[in-house]
Parts: sequence; C-alpha cells; structure tokens
Amino acid sequence: MSDYFDTPIIVFACANRGSLGQAARALIASALEPVTTPHALAESFNALTYRLGLPPKEARRMVEANTARFHFVTMEASDYRRAIDRVVDNGMTGDKVYDALHLGAAMKSGASHMHTSNKRDFAPFKAGIEIVKLAPSEHPPAQPPAT
Repeated sequence: MSDYFDTPIIVFACANRGSLGQAARALIASALEPVTTPHALAESFNALTYRLGLPPKEARRMVEANTARFHFVTMEASDYRRAIDRVVDNGMTGDKVYDALHLGAAMKSGASHMHTSNKRDFAPFKAGIEIVKLAPSEHPPAQPPAT
C-alpha cells in the first residue's frame, strides 16, 4: 500500500531540524511505498532555494536524498482537466488547482493516505482518500553536547 506525500512534507524532511522535520523523515522512512509527483520535486527545490534561501547544490542534494525511495505518478492533460473541474465544481479559484493536482495524483496512485502539513487545504474536495496532517514528533531531536 502506498502513501502519497505533498510537497511540504518533502520540504520539512529536507530542511527542518526540529520536530516537524524529524516527523517528516520518520514518516517517509516508514512508508512501504512513498509516492509523489515529479512536480513536487520542482516545488520542493523552489521552496528550499527561494523561500528558505538554501544554496541550489545543497537543496538538490537534500531533495535527492529525501526522495530516493519515492515512486512518481505522472499526470496527463486529462488529470489536469479533472483537477480544474474539482476546483470549479467546489467554487474555488487560483492556486487551489495545485492542491487538486496533488489530490488527483494521490488518488491516481492508489495511495491509502495523503500526508500534508495543511489538511484544511484538501477538505473542500471531499476525496475518497484519508488526508493526514503531519504532527510534530513526540521525541525532540537530540541536542549536541554543550562545549
């Protein structure tokens, strides 16, 4: 059974040293078959370099390392049309199409769960897939010894 990962989970796994990053990495590691889209790679790279200001080579290394086990679902023009239909049919506009695309990819892949950092983004779509919000790890990362 596969688990679909929304872009923010990949970004947290790459760049967050706190409990959300730890939780994202553990979640990815525990998935039998982690799935996302090739577009999520580009979105993750953008977030890491543009929003977080990481050097491009470091961002590339992080994305590659954290998605090495992933399977990728490819979206066709018909999938994009269905995503636009979902947005229009739910009275939404603009960037909600990207959420609809991720949801469509999760459904297309046959994933049992879609992991995200903002469950609320997907609530209007009422999809037949369980949307799971990333929760901070209960075990904080070990702190390096004081010097």
